[in-house]
Amino acid sequence: MNQVEYLEPSLAQVVERIGTRYVTVVGAPRGVEVPVSGPAIHDPLSSVPPRPGSMVLLVGLTAGSPEAAATLRGLGGATAAVLRADARDAAPLAEAAAQAGVALVALESAMSWSHLHTLVEETVLLGENLVAAPGGDLGSVPVGDLNTLVNLIAETLDRPVGIVDTQWRLLAYSAVPGQVNDDLQRDVILNRVVPERNAPRETRRLLLTTGRALRFLTNAPYDTADHTIWRVGAGIRGGQEPLGMLWVLEGRDQLPDDRLVLVEEFARLAAAHLLRARTARTADRERHGELVGQALDGTNPRTACRRLGLDPDAGIAVLAVAGLSLGADDPPGEHLLDGVATYFDAYRRSAACVLRAETVYCLVPTPDLTALREIAADLVRQLGRRGRLVAAIGGRVPAEALPRSRREADLALAALRASAADPGATAGSGTAGTAVGPGSTAGSGTAVGSGTAGGPGSAVGTIDEVRAAATLIELRALLEDHPGLLLHEADPALPTGTPSSGTPSSGTPSSGAPSSGAPSSGAPSSGAPSSGAPSSGALSGALSSGALSETAESALAWIESHGDVRAAARRLGVHPNTLRYRVRKLAADGLDLSDPQTRLVTWLRLRLL
Repeated sequence: MNQVEYLEPSLAQVVERIGTRYVTVVGAPRGVEVPVSGPAIHDPLSSVPPRPGSMVLLVGLTAGSPEAAATLRGLGGATAAVLRADARDAAPLAEAAAQAGVALVALESAMSWSHLHTLVEETVLLGENLVAAPGGDLGSVPVGDLNTLVNLIAETLDRPVGIVDTQWRLLAYSAVPGQVNDDLQRDVILNRVVPERNAPRETRRLLLTTGRALRFLTNAPYDTADHTIWRVGAGIRGGQEPLGMLWVLEGRDQLPDDRLVLVEEFARLAAAHLLRARTARTADRERHGELVGQALDGTNPRTACRRLGLDPDAGIAVLAVAGLSLGADDPPGEHLLDGVATYFDAYRRSAACVLRAETVYCLVPTPDLTALREIAADLVRQLGRRGRLVAAIGGRVPAEALPRSRREADLALAALRASAADPGATAGSGTAGTAVGPGSTAGSGTAVGSGTAGGPGSAVGTIDEVRAAATLIELRALLEDHPGLLLHEADPALPTGTPSSGTPSSGTPSSGAPSSGAPSSGAPSSGAPSSGAPSSGALSGALSSGALSETAESALAWIESHGDVRAAARRLGVHPNTLRYRVRKLAADGLDLSDPQTRLVTWLRLRLL
């Protein structure tokens, strides 16, 4: 029977699990076999001592910080303190740490604090599995315990092992003392996903359809001509359903062929564990999803937030994430929810998520929208590698106002999607806000999506960043719901109808107006518009057909150029005198664009209807 030395892992095991590439023990006055009870983040404003046996993360301190030595001396009772610094730079502080009986660990800059916190916590949760004697029985592994499973497989094959899902996201990896990971394995552990260049779709297809263990080269940038690294992969399936892949790092020395059959058996064994782990995760997600839905709908939001572990009185914002387009074999909806939830879990960020239609909504406590925007941008970067994503953020509110934040997130999402679909669009086109009226500046609207975070077509934005565009979308929806509003009707001074068939396609009136090639005073010869010119009824006709007539385009260009005839004419590709004629003709027909209220109403009709 296997014996466990102690429940908590030692500092040496924690360092081994994280990887000596990222953390280095600078000094250990009590040795490296002391137990670690879990991670703790140092709070300089708190007088409460760290939890006994904890690994304290000194966020915000460096080796050159004046208060670093004093902080270390005050950590008595902790097992270790982690400082972001090179080991040589941290060495002078080892004496201060020793005075408190605390080991000093240097953290390389490649790893984030949130990721380190996750790895330490996972290692502590593994506890006795890390220190169990080798040679365990695979059949005795509790169903769903992926970490124990990969450790026993790694011991059996004497090679590092990892399990990823069908989207190449890391689910579990082995941490057997003496087994060394290569650079790719370390990068996967660090980023929680296989780099896209090393995750070809054809490899996934072969593994998930053949049912065999296959050998692959690792490839660039991890392989070189002088250093070839081999890996063995096997698909994991539950009946006909693909669940994931088991990967074994061979290195330069390949496994014997008879061991490949054993890898296939291990993959079949892993299927039951993946199904159990997924079932447990799904049940938990459904419970959380129901509570998130209650908060979003305003049904007992305070109670729902408390049950989700969120402070109802603290600022909470709704984050909405949706796809612009998914890859041909990327499942929608549930896959996106799984990716978003996994991201927040991996980086220890408090959030509660639910899937509605094809949009993932998350309740995220945040001190301000800027901080949440940075998180959303990173999320889109991480998850947008195989699909174009957009993430929108509603206002920061207490629990009672979460329905409003959700509505703002929906409107922002619509604005960002419109911008991503037409990156050249500006505020005036209904994708962002353009000022209308006296004193406004042409082009003052900011193109939505300037905060692009996930590659072409992916965008991130808060409701404040896209408020103008979101307002126009909201107004358009209100108009569609209320067809009897006056804005739907043409100006009573103008007859309704379609453009005259006698109107030249170039936009130049057939008579009584200067040609675009012959400048004149711009006045019609009769002092009134000719009967062949399009009436302003063309505005209504063009709106109902979904396209603008040349008269409507002229009015819109003049308004959005704020009366700058030359700028508007350049936009239309006509002579300025031609545009002057059209504007005067509209005024003669009863649509006086020099009036601010008329300009506003005309612009709204042209843009929204």
